[in-house]
Amino acid sequence: MSDAKLQELIDKQAITDLFNAYVDALDYKRWSDLDDMFVPEATASWFQNQWSQSSRDEIIAFVRSWVEEVGTHHILGNYTATINGDRAKGACRVRAHHAGVGDRAHLFEETLGVFSGDLVRQDSKWRFTHFTEELMVMLGTFDVFGDREG
Repeated sequence: MSDAKLQELIDKQAITDLFNAYVDALDYKRWSDLDDMFVPEATASWFQNQWSQSSRDEIIAFVRSWVEEVGTHHILGNYTATINGDRAKGACRVRAHHAGVGDRAHLFEETLGVFSGDLVRQDSKWRFTHFTEELMVMLGTFDVFGDREG
């Protein structure tokens, strides 16, 4: 195997690991883990630009506001990554279950969708420069998240 092919495989695995680390941070409520996953000037968009952010801090605050007060469980699969030097595009399918707590314990929301991102290699680590979640199927109700204005 050529060195270039080996590096491509290493990079693809690192990008897969980054998506996995992202959902682990959400499911285990480890918000500080997200700091190293996004460049400071990262952007994000959700559900065809229903919501968007223009910095790492905004992204983390947005994600945290949605999932901090609910139980979550994310399953990822069907990973893809296209590497171009120190830039890449990656994606994976996601199934995310959100369970209500307290007075919303009887509610749930489950999303079937796609996470995708533009990435850059910095200091030998891949980080998101743009992150997107697209919704394909939604079961249950967004009411599980409480009152939301977006």
